[in-house]
Amino acid sequence: MAATAKKPRRLRRWLLWTTAVIVVATVALALSLPFLLTHIPIPTLEFDLSPYIKGKTAELVASRKATANVRIERDSAEGFRIHAKGMLLDWPYSASAHIRFGFVRADGSLVLMLDGTDWKAYVDFGVRSARDWHFTASVPETHIDQDDALLAPIVSKAMPPAVSNLVFTGRFSLNAGGDCTPRRPVPAWTARGTLADVDVNLDVGGKPSRIDGLKVRFGADGIADHRDIAPLFPRANAVEFAGFTLSNVFASVRATEKSYLVTEAGAKCCGGELKLYSLFLDPKSLNLGATIFIDGVDAGEALSRVSAFHGDASGRLHGKLPFFLKDGKTLRLRDAHLFSTPGEIGKMRIVDARPILENLEVAGVPEADRTNLSKVLADLDYDVLKVELKRGKEGEESALELKIEGSATRGNTTVPVNLDVTFHGDFDQLIDTGLKIRRKTR
Repeated sequence: MAATAKKPRRLRRWLLWTTAVIVVATVALALSLPFLLTHIPIPTLEFDLSPYIKGKTAELVASRKATANVRIERDSAEGFRIHAKGMLLDWPYSASAHIRFGFVRADGSLVLMLDGTDWKAYVDFGVRSARDWHFTASVPETHIDQDDALLAPIVSKAMPPAVSNLVFTGRFSLNAGGDCTPRRPVPAWTARGTLADVDVNLDVGGKPSRIDGLKVRFGADGIADHRDIAPLFPRANAVEFAGFTLSNVFASVRATEKSYLVTEAGAKCCGGELKLYSLFLDPKSLNLGATIFIDGVDAGEALSRVSAFHGDASGRLHGKLPFFLKDGKTLRLRDAHLFSTPGEIGKMRIVDARPILENLEVAGVPEADRTNLSKVLADLDYDVLKVELKRGKEGEESALELKIEGSATRGNTTVPVNLDVTFHGDFDQLIDTGLKIRRKTR
């Protein structure tokens, strides 16, 4: 019996000593861990970012990896200073972080810099568990231009072939934050950025274009796998393209992951105003359709931008111009109309009508109608000017109705004009021919 009683006592003693040794070893390891971390060599770390970079974005970079050569230093009784250098996609970077550890938490701050650039990001974070963390991040206002080491390679790959001689300047900033909490155990985040004072000069199809004073705020919000893109409200002091200058340009844009909806856009142009509503754009197919509303545009100023117009004009024009662009190449007009201000006298003096007549000939307008029109347009005072395009149904020709009331002068003779004619023809072909001619002459 005595021998039997000694066995449990020896077992308890052994378990007690074993437990004490494990506790002492654990404490010793914990106390020596800061020393070990600063002396153990850390191999180069490599992370595959391809799951997060897909589609068109993936085509803008050559590498889809991030690497890090890490060095850890003791910083304080509770913290470490961590230094890292490596490649983030195609760009070399340097980073420095200060991390403090508690019993069940860690928090710290990080500075990330793209080497050879002005780009910096500042991050503050705190972690208690995989479902209890938070962060804030910011990119302070940074000057950008076409020679920027970060943007230059991206822009060169993203620009379409028709765009050349791109020069731009501006300012960029970004703020972001996110968290995950025990009450809401899924990550949620938000990001807001600003582009300001952006000036752009470029050639499109060989013709100079520019944007002055562009500013826009952009952003997105997400929770778990769901993401919402914040509405965009771009503004620009001036936009110039195809010989036209728009001022006080604005737009309201709603974006999804696959498409854009311009709910409203407008600008001052040629002494009047242009408005556009409900333009839907699918970037993948490049299909879009909308209606441009024209109000009080100066006829002379507008027509002077048309290469086929040689002469002078006055008066103000109003109307609407519905259009549809297919595959980013084929332009189609729907039922449209343009008319002069009722009760207001306008003038039109066309010294060379041949380009207009040649285009009408392409559309199939008879020679007699073209000749009468050229005589009227040579010296015309009008109080009614109306142009209306009516689309033909499938298989039918479209109709272009022209109504002019006023007087025409030839030499010393002035005669009243009451011209109401309808031209029939393939006006889609006319537009396509015009676009091709413009492309060839650029």
